[in-house]
Amino acid sequence: MLSTATHDPELAEATRVAEIDALTAAGTFGASLRATPEFTALRAASAAMGADPVAQAAISAFNEKQEDHRVEAAMNLLSQEQGDELGRLLEEMYAVPSVVAYVAATTAFGDLCRETSAVISGLIGIDFAANSRSGGCCGG
Repeated sequence: MLSTATHDPELAEATRVAEIDALTAAGTFGASLRATPEFTALRAASAAMGADPVAQAAISAFNEKQEDHRVEAAMNLLSQEQGDELGRLLEEMYAVPSVVAYVAATTAFGDLCRETSAVISGLIGIDFAANSRSGGCCGG
């Protein structure tokens, strides 16, 4: 938060009150975001995918093969056969209904977050999302 190390007691108190107000508003915002249909759908889709053995097997198969070829991929040295195999496993993973639902829910929630960030950015006059990341004003 803001530094209250100041020699002006009125400024220090105003800063403290503003920080409390911002934290209270953030708590209210978080609760409101959790109550949205998009967040509810994301939580449900995540739980369904996590409980789906077909989805878990497809995700594991893709992740294992991707890890097997991590070095080749990083160096842009994947063979056609390796690339085809990764592509096939990715297609299989994205063909599982619970994975499809999870991806759709993630996209919808991401859209809501970007819309919300745009509103906040407009209200405060700076890019809220960019300044919330590590290295920005809020991300440390």
